[in-house]
Amino acid sequence: MSILRFLKKKVTLLIIIIMKMKYLFLACGMAALFAACQNENEPKVVSDKPGTSGDYRIIIEGEETDAQPSRSSGTIQFVGGTASGAGLYDGVGRAFVSATPDPGYEINYFYGGPDSEPKKYDNANGGATSFDVPINGQDHLFHVGFKKKTGSLTINAGTGGKVSPSGQQEIQREVPFSIKAIPNSGYEFAGWTVNNGSVTIDNANSTSTTATLNSASGTITANFKQNIVTIYAYSTEEEYGGYVKEFYLKTEQPLPFEVEYTYTTYYTEWDDRYDPPQMVEYEVASSAILYSGKLESTHKTHNSGSTGGDYNSGTYVTFTINNKKCNAGEIFIINGKQYLIKCMTI
Repeated sequence: MSILRFLKKKVTLLIIIIMKMKYLFLACGMAALFAACQNENEPKVVSDKPGTSGDYRIIIEGEETDAQPSRSSGTIQFVGGTASGAGLYDGVGRAFVSATPDPGYEINYFYGGPDSEPKKYDNANGGATSFDVPINGQDHLFHVGFKKKTGSLTINAGTGGKVSPSGQQEIQREVPFSIKAIPNSGYEFAGWTVNNGSVTIDNANSTSTTATLNSASGTITANFKQNIVTIYAYSTEEEYGGYVKEFYLKTEQPLPFEVEYTYTTYYTEWDDRYDPPQMVEYEVASSAILYSGKLESTHKTHNSGSTGGDYNSGTYVTFTINNKKCNAGEIFIINGKQYLIKCMTI
């Protein structure tokens, strides 16, 4: 009896185990079937960004530079610009492929597609700089090239100087171009002006600067003006007697240097100390300095003290600059700058 009871227990346990395994296999089979159905009816989530894994590749070819950003971004640096979108994609994904020129460059060519349509996407057709590319289970190859964007800049010189370079220049647009203005003797630089076109001058008040051509053509001019410092000598006469009483110098602008001048006043009179009385000329000389920054300098003249009457009085004025006599229209170099001095007596 004990043996029979033992066998019944074993058989019962075996049946339970078989039933559990049956349910387990059934559950696994249902799970596999559910998973299969899910994969078939629900597509994977797809990103339009290039990845490091995937079955299909976007390749962009061109003249590359030595320095490259991280390829994981899908951006490649070429001579004259960058292109984005290279990398690995899922077969049902989409790629955004674009080309961006650097300043001073423009797209020369940009096209690509799958092997079956190598120019499915082409910048030449409408000038597109980016393409939305469905992968559709195919590799894609793109080609890109950039070229310099050029234009015509004309550089002129006004009266009183010259420029370097001069005339019409074929230059790269959107890139600073060096220019220089050179004044002639007796002139100074008075600034750059833009005559036509879109031109940006870095410092219009500098003789050496840069000009950036933003349009297809443009014209600029260097302006100059004469370094003229005019010095006037004035005198007043006594209401009675006619001799010079007051003398002064005046300039049109404050002088940036010192001018030394010497003036000689003279007058003639009948001198009754002679027998018979004679017309005698008397002179009184004086000198002074017209300092930097002054517009006017005033001086008194002298009388001889004679008992006779003054007659036909006048004033002589001479100027010296840096110990050199000043003649009208002569050029002087003072403190490194050139001046055209006009010394005038009125």
